[in-house]
Amino acid sequence: MRVGGCYKLRAFHHAKDYFSNVGTFGYNSENSKVNTWKIIAGIDGTRNTITFKDKTNRYGLMLYSKDRVRFYWNKYLNKKNSTFYVTRGLMGKGVSFMPAHKKGFFMKHSAYQKGKKSHIINVAKYDGKFAFKKAATWYAIKSKC
Repeated sequence: MRVGGCYKLRAFHHAKDYFSNVGTFGYNSENSKVNTWKIIAGIDGTRNTITFKDKTNRYGLMLYSKDRVRFYWNKYLNKKNSTFYVTRGLMGKGVSFMPAHKKGFFMKHSAYQKGKKSHIINVAKYDGKFAFKKAATWYAIKSKC
């Protein structure tokens, strides 16, 4: 992933599901059309971090409460809660995202349930389990801005 580029983030184990904005909350969804993200340098100034913005640069991703992610207009973004490290994917492929101020926690989608087409994105402490690794790994697919 490169700063300044636009990407779609596909779930590691679910080829149709992309990291999306659904009603201002982050979801792993196959239906949402808002699923392309511009990667900018971390807005809190921490070295080697990123912030997610929409491709029009009007709003960005931020941690909401203890464990949820939500999209806010740029003027409401909290610098500390909008900054993430990009790490090698926990499955050994792809990428994973760790909040800059919550070391050992990763952004992941919730467990899959039959019949549901989208799943909430949350932030949880890494527990080393295989299911967690799959849920916290994403493929960054280059896209047009």
